[in-house]
Amino acid sequence: MQKYNLLTEHLNFNLENFIVNHINDDKTKLTIKIKSNLSHTFNANLLIETVSSYKKALYKLPTLASKYCWLPAKSYEQASSELTAFYKSKLEKGNCILDLCGGLGVDDIAFAGQFEKVISLDADEELNEIVKWNFKKLNINNIERISIFAEEYIKSNSVVFDMVYMDADRRPGGNLKTFKLEDCTPNIIQILPAVKQFTNKLLIKLSPLVDINYCKIVLQNIVEIHVVAVKNEVKEILLFLNFDTNTEPKIKAINIINKDCIQQFEYIKINNLETANLVESVYFFEPNASIIKANLSANYAESLGLKMLAENSHFFVGQIVPTNFMGRTFKISHSSIFSKSYLTNYLKENKINKANISRRNFPINEAEIAKQFKIKDGGDDYLFFTQNNAGEKLFFHCRKF
Repeated sequence: MQKYNLLTEHLNFNLENFIVNHINDDKTKLTIKIKSNLSHTFNANLLIETVSSYKKALYKLPTLASKYCWLPAKSYEQASSELTAFYKSKLEKGNCILDLCGGLGVDDIAFAGQFEKVISLDADEELNEIVKWNFKKLNINNIERISIFAEEYIKSNSVVFDMVYMDADRRPGGNLKTFKLEDCTPNIIQILPAVKQFTNKLLIKLSPLVDINYCKIVLQNIVEIHVVAVKNEVKEILLFLNFDTNTEPKIKAINIINKDCIQQFEYIKINNLETANLVESVYFFEPNASIIKANLSANYAESLGLKMLAENSHFFVGQIVPTNFMGRTFKISHSSIFSKSYLTNYLKENKINKANISRRNFPINEAEIAKQFKIKDGGDDYLFFTQNNAGEKLFFHCRKF
């Protein structure tokens, strides 16, 4: 697995000074400078990858970036963001946690603040040397990184853990549209019996593309499902298993603004789903992506006294604006049954040739709508397209509230 041919002196390299002086260099220029100025024994790849990732890392991994840690490209791209790692770390605390797929160690760093000890596994010895070096720079001393495959470790393990965490890799060539747990490395389904022998709690991180209903079918003992978004973009699905429990899982939608502002909504039972009448609407609402992915739109609308436009629209309307709404809020300028001729005339009369277009449960996609009605992207106007329960096509002209 040697990629960088690292020596200790390479990790000792003055990375801070180099980044400060070369942060604005493009990759080609950077590569030339590195290869012409450094010793031929120094593999330039890790340095190039770290500097190239640094600007993005200031937002994704601010703690690692502030300490000028090494950022190997593949591990950086696959790593949790610091915000999602922080959220996960607040779900449980205890004496010892086992991370079966350590990677860059971002989740380990977060868990280290909640557990007395973190055991982190990864089969890539070279990556582990880089990660241990980063832990040292961050002054974190309660993480033990072990170079071993997860499957091998759990065969001989006799330690009892308060929780096991797994962020499994997808196997190369796996179909993203048909995500299956057995397509991961390690194979989640296959190793469960062994994991149950030394913990009763398992936290699994999955891709935002995974089908939640599929997970509920193939896995027992799920007590909670967390759909985690950062600033309205779903980043990961978390399955929290307790092997001592077998009940219907709670489903939670999470939207992280920052560490001090985390919005969340949990499934509630719907008494009676009400859909809306166009003429009674003053405000238009688009729920957070985590609400939609968790299929909690109807529940969320009812909890706030809002009405859905249709069961599959995921758009709400209402007369008042709820406090701390999870999503975007708009004031309706106009709403109508959609027809090509009517919308063409409406846009012309209101001199709208630039707008933000969004659609759900509507047969024409955003790009086709923009092309058909000659609308440029952007501006202060928002056009929403959907259908009601009767199958009538609707459009809403809104402005940000």
